[in-house]
Amino acid sequence: MADLDRLRQLTLSAIGPATDALIAGGSTSAWEAAMRQALIRSHTAAYIAGAAERLKVKPNSPLISQQRLSRAERAEISAAVEKQLSYLKGFMGDLGTMSPAQIAARAALYAGPSRGTFSAARFPGLSAYPGDGGTPCKGNCKCYLEEASDGIYWRLSAAEHCSGCISRADASPYRARA
Repeated sequence: MADLDRLRQLTLSAIGPATDALIAGGSTSAWEAAMRQALIRSHTAAYIAGAAERLKVKPNSPLISQQRLSRAERAEISAAVEKQLSYLKGFMGDLGTMSPAQIAARAALYAGPSRGTFSAARFPGLSAYPGDGGTPCKGNCKCYLEEASDGIYWRLSAAEHCSGCISRADASPYRARA
């Protein structure tokens, strides 16, 4: 299974320095551009990792790459990014009312939703995915999906879980919709 924590860390490695620069008096437009780039890269990498795992190839395989993504796959990535960009717009409006610690903490939250993008590419056709924003924990879900012979199970990792994730785990196994 792909290392979802590594994907999150890669996103944080782009978000962190941009946010530090903003807090130090940098330009909000430069920060917004850096966040946009981090989100695009994060969700693209997560999608490729999920699709590679589904196809049982390495993410750096010649069979799958950013250049080889279909129009439909690019649209799925764009939809995931656009959802986050709508949240970023709200964040931009709140910047003036937030402390530096609040800004840094809120910016770091953008690293979690790539888990949903990974899972959607790995297990297409499910009604919900860990990190998709549909549970009270939003994108900070630490759950994961696991395939078994009788379906796909929502698994709870060793972490505190929201009621939505517990309900989704209890409703396992899932099967992809046609």
